[in-house]
Amino acid sequence: MDNVDTILDELETEGFVTISGALNPDQVEDVRQHINAAREKGWEEGLNAVGNMWFDSLLDREPEPFEPLVGQERIRPVLEGMMGPQTQLRSFRAHINPGPYHQEWHLDFYGYWEEKRRAEQHRLTPPPVGINTTFYFQDNGPGIAHLKFIKRGHTFEPEHLYPMDRPKFEAWCEAQEHVVIYPKAGDCVVFLSHIPHQGVKEDDSVERSNIVCHYQMTPMHEGAWFVSQARGYQGTFPFADNRRAINTPKGN
Repeated sequence: MDNVDTILDELETEGFVTISGALNPDQVEDVRQHINAAREKGWEEGLNAVGNMWFDSLLDREPEPFEPLVGQERIRPVLEGMMGPQTQLRSFRAHINPGPYHQEWHLDFYGYWEEKRRAEQHRLTPPPVGINTTFYFQDNGPGIAHLKFIKRGHTFEPEHLYPMDRPKFEAWCEAQEHVVIYPKAGDCVVFLSHIPHQGVKEDDSVERSNIVCHYQMTPMHEGAWFVSQARGYQGTFPFADNRRAINTPKGN
């Protein structure tokens, strides 16, 4: 990837960037089949009211097909360029939208602005940061499905968020300027976890699935308002060199 700085500039400016062809067609088909097999085995955590079925355990159940998506080779330069060895995998979640799907407007890191203000009150506390990488396994397109962001919505605090007033928040999001994108199978959309966004199936009959890896740079306390639970600490830093910690004599 020769244009990392350009990609990082776009991510910082727009709040998201699409890495086309992050997965090759064979990888797309292999992972897609494993996600569908997980549904057949009943491994889903649930199916919510907006039509989203989610799976939180696939990385642990079947590491061979899913582990390569963590710090994936095409995405690694972007994550490393933003967060370096402090890049921590927060969670690994697969989704299937088996029928009608119209996601509510939301942030993955709902508590970003709240935690940012808290950090400013303490001299050594950096503001927490979250980055989402979403891999797609079918083509989105006009009349099929899309992903929508509030234009540069990572740069200003949404209204009606603290405390959350869902109807007013939804109305506020609808009133903002939007950017609509149509990721293709194999694409990965990388975005800052606090930018408001919404996924929608326009054709209820099409197959739609994806995998989301949430990353964080600053380990967050358990009360931080995020859409997913953290996996923990050990083994969740894909770019860190742990040799120093391993070779440090006990008691030092």
